[in-house]
Amino acid sequence: MLIYRIFYALGQEMKFSSYEKINSVSMEYHEHIYMRKKNQEITDKKILEEILSEAKICRIAMSDNDKPYLLPFNYGYRDNSIYIHSAPEGKKIDLLKKNNYVCFETEQKAVIVKHDQACKWATVYRSVVGYGNIEIITDFNEKQKGLEIIMTHNGAPYNISFEKKQVDTIVILKLVIEQISGKQSGNWNKIQDKNEYEINSDRLYLREISWNDLPNIHRLHLYPEVDEFNTLGIPKSIDITQEVIRPAIEDKMNEVRKKIIWAIFEKESDKFIGEAGITLSANKFKLGEIYYKLMPIYWGKGYGTEVATALISFGFGKMKLHKVEAGVATENIRSVKVLEKAGMTREGLRRKILPIRGEWKDNYHYAIVEDDLLP
Repeated sequence: MLIYRIFYALGQEMKFSSYEKINSVSMEYHEHIYMRKKNQEITDKKILEEILSEAKICRIAMSDNDKPYLLPFNYGYRDNSIYIHSAPEGKKIDLLKKNNYVCFETEQKAVIVKHDQACKWATVYRSVVGYGNIEIITDFNEKQKGLEIIMTHNGAPYNISFEKKQVDTIVILKLVIEQISGKQSGNWNKIQDKNEYEINSDRLYLREISWNDLPNIHRLHLYPEVDEFNTLGIPKSIDITQEVIRPAIEDKMNEVRKKIIWAIFEKESDKFIGEAGITLSANKFKLGEIYYKLMPIYWGKGYGTEVATALISFGFGKMKLHKVEAGVATENIRSVKVLEKAGMTREGLRRKILPIRGEWKDNYHYAIVEDDLLP
């Protein structure tokens, strides 16, 4: 049963009929003529794009006469095309020169959910299968473009330079997508909703982030005031912000959470005003480290203290922690006041530990233990 589920997840039943265009992208999204479980079909164009943009491995099946030839690749995705780098010679190149029409598969998530009873094991997955033609790119400038797309897809910054001799030794395989279909496990939403946490306070609500929140979070990180005591620095591209929040988004599907990031909204206006998070230790230690960032326009309204207090309550209440901690640069007077108003105690000084704009800054260590809340 488990083996069937896994292979059914990654090898979807694929027959296609009418298609439509997705916004300005020229991808043709096809509907299944037949899918046994229609409730598992992904028809949302944004989700299909998300899977292609977030997955890391693409499997491509080529035709070797009357036999399939399947290979896995790291790749980059942009504008309806999948980019792969390759040696200019080899079996796959020979096959593609004869027949460049291929089938591909990639998954955003594919994990096994264990259970005490063998027949109740399952998989959580979200994947796409599609067809298209592969172009073998040999032009130097186009190869550089393809390499940059591959690198940025995997977390590197834009404007990467490549050595000419390295570019000369490879070709780029550009898979132009013609047909695509997506599928997710029937338990996807159930498990995702089960593991998501919301926090409410008097004036704010905190919702776990999704990829839809990426533009707002990226905009928040671009403010120099927000970045003043931030060790990450101002991101050079939205792709860098994407990699910063990726671990928390992917962790949402796990039973035991390690990192949670929330988008903060003002209840009255329903406007995005910031970001907050908690990093959790192994259960044995029952520790959590919190942080928050607010849009500058919302500073001075008491929202920082409200968020910090809500995070502390969440840590002790929902997560059953023994201790909640926070670090703050010694020069960050605003946040020092917030943590103290939230009931945290300064436990010590860590010297020259924060790398901020080429300098090493001191850091105060704040914490509150569950006993501090006793009357």
